Amino acid sequence: MAAHQSNRNTLAGAAIAVVAAIVAAPIAAALWGAADAERSLAAFFEGPGLRYAMGTLALCAMAGFGAAIIGAGAAAAVCLTQFPGRRVFALALALPFAIPAYVSAYAYGDFFGPFGPAAALLGAANLPEIRSAPGAAFILMLSTYSYVYLAMAASLSARSSALMEAARMLGAGPARAAFSVLVAAGRPALAGGLALALMEIAAEYGVADYFGVATLSVGIFRTWHGLGDLGAATQLAALLFFAALIFVLLEEAGRRGRAAEASYARSNAHRVRLSPFHALIVLVIISLPIMFGFILPAGVLAAKLLQSDSPAAIRGLAEAFRNTGLVALAGAAVAVSGAGLLAYAGRRARAPLTRAMLRIATLGYAVPGAVIAIGLLALASLLSRWIGAGAAGGIAVLIYAYGARFLTAAYNVIAGGLAQINPQMDAAAKTLGAGSAKIVKAVHWPQLRGAVAAGGAIVAIDIAKELPATLLLRPFNFETLATRVYRLAADERLADAAPAALLLIALGLIPVLMIGGAVFSSANPRDKRGEDCPG
Repeated sequence: MAAHQSNRNTLAGAAIAVVAAIVAAPIAAALWGAADAERSLAAFFEGPGLRYAMGTLALCAMAGFGAAIIGAGAAAAVCLTQFPGRRVFALALALPFAIPAYVSAYAYGDFFGPFGPAAALLGAANLPEIRSAPGAAFILMLSTYSYVYLAMAASLSARSSALMEAARMLGAGPARAAFSVLVAAGRPALAGGLALALMEIAAEYGVADYFGVATLSVGIFRTWHGLGDLGAATQLAALLFFAALIFVLLEEAGRRGRAAEASYARSNAHRVRLSPFHALIVLVIISLPIMFGFILPAGVLAAKLLQSDSPAAIRGLAEAFRNTGLVALAGAAVAVSGAGLLAYAGRRARAPLTRAMLRIATLGYAVPGAVIAIGLLALASLLSRWIGAGAAGGIAVLIYAYGARFLTAAYNVIAGGLAQINPQMDAAAKTLGAGSAKIVKAVHWPQLRGAVAAGGAIVAIDIAKELPATLLLRPFNFETLATRVYRLAADERLADAAPAALLLIALGLIPVLMIGGAVFSSANPRDKRGEDCPG
């Protein structure tokens, strides 16, 4: 029996090692290419490398600060206070998450353009310069604050009740108790959510490219597509990877700060009931990110669609939608298959080395798409040098990039579903003579198919919105919804890009509603209406 268990653990470790090698191969190739480049690291920083790195750092600082303020403030408002429409605003504040940042950038570029609505209201001479680093930071702040908001809302919904009650028992007033809860329960979630937001900001290509901001992602494209210099591109990719790695460590540190709560912590929700005047102020403030982050860009695109009668808006849309569906379904199938293998193998993994390999195998989601794409190009270059392999390209390579990039998203959902299945059910099935295959089919699958479907849907939608990896690796004349929006908007043809952009927004609403519903359904429905906030 012990030998049988040992063999199964060995197989689990081998499965994790194989998946980890597949995911890590492009990252390792990018790092190898950066070290093997003809130009030294010092010379690289004397060139444009320093400018790209500083541009990324400045954009992360500006957009990250704004995202932290908006996300934390919105979470505190909906979780710690009581006001009319609170439940509606709790979900609506996550809506900007549905719009890809580059789509918002194109909408804002048109809105503040010389012939846009803002020019009609303010005059062309009085328009703010939206196509700038502050403009890019503004767009990315609105697109990423939902990471902070959802992370803090989940933490505060689960933990605020007991902490509020404890603070009130110690004599704190409603306002002071709410602030104490925010500080005590919100810091770890703030760190984790902010780290996720910074990952997206550092990796974003479409916004920075359209607004003319020099970042590492933009530098990768300019260096590879413009100059054909793979060595310099891998050096930029390596810098972007290490930046993402720092944010991963920050996010993990934040997650370690969250403690599990006893059941009484969820018994009732103690919120500060705001006076009509204060409730009005809160409503106005939390309406702003919804207005500027979702309603305005979606409204601009909808208006463009209604005004357009150009056949170019429809021509090619069906092909782009079909191509998007093809790569999204194929990439999701690859990611879900690998995630299922990892989830089952990870269930048996106990050795520190195996757990470390599992962490490597699930690192892909934190790695920017441009890094994985450049890594695959570098891997193809190494293979051609060593064994004479052909160049990278084609649908298969694109799907490989998607699978490596988004496997973690599927793994988190499937592993979470598998964790809900009590191992004693497996033991009971074995005593009845069922083998492993029978247990998976009869016991696990009926309980896991919802998680598998959810994980596959999230990955497919992420793939549909992915821009950098698709631009770098797609075959010639292969267009997805994301690349169609990018191409048409870059040519100042937003009306023609509007149908594809609105389709991406509609797809993005699916995970927003799923995640938002899961976060806010965790709060116990037996809410106490709250305590009056004096003054």
